Amino acid sequence: MDVSTAITLLTINVIVLSIVIIFIIVVAIILIVKLNKVAKNVQQTTANFAHLSEWLSPAKLFGTLAKTISTFKKR
Repeated sequence: MDVSTAITLLTINVIVLSIVIIFIIVVAIILIVKLNKVAKNVQQTTANFAHLSEWLSPAKLFGTLAKTISTFKKR
């Protein structure tokens, strides 16, 4: 094999590998951004569920019901 052919093939190999590495980095960045959006959505859903479960606790529910009944009795 001629030296110039080997240099040409090695140059092509380096260029292809560089393109593949850049592609993998871009895909990783895109995945991280999408996972960040999913994590924010999960945090919002968890906060909503916590607020809902706090409102539906028996003590809060019966307390609100008792206040409503006492308000109607006072009228």
